[in-house]
Amino acid sequence: MKTNALALVSLLLLVSSSCQKKVDVLKEQEAIKAVMEEEKNAFYNRELEGIAATWMQKPSSIKLYMNKNGQTQLIGWDKIYEDDKEYLKTDTLDRKKIDVKFSDYQFNIYENNAWVMFKAIWNIPQNDTTYIFEQTRISAFEKTDGKWKYTLMAIFNVPNE
Repeated sequence: MKTNALALVSLLLLVSSSCQKKVDVLKEQEAIKAVMEEEKNAFYNRELEGIAATWMQKPSSIKLYMNKNGQTQLIGWDKIYEDDKEYLKTDTLDRKKIDVKFSDYQFNIYENNAWVMFKAIWNIPQNDTTYIFEQTRISAFEKTDGKWKYTLMAIFNVPNE
């Protein structure tokens, strides 16, 4: 009887795992990278609504980053939006000269959720000096209506100003 029960459980596990929707990991990685590039380009162009289009606009969305004042935690889409809006108004960098490249991706992708750890290498010319620095970023994404959107952006390793 135990053998039959074990065989039945094994068969049910096999059937249920084979019925689960398969994730095309490479396709989803490229789709997530495209969203990251979309957000970056909106940042370069100071397009607040373009940035907003890449985010899940929920109370549970989170953005964390470091600056000279320490860590900033923005919890909820409304706070993220207001912070980005203020930053875009006060930032004086010539973004046409800035370059940032993403690399060293580590993806964990599921059907409708994903998280990615990666590097962002910044190259910022200012006056007679070019500043180069590296950040480590961790981002979480949720898929809605077939499109990935940020639910978390955590940015670390910002250099001293």
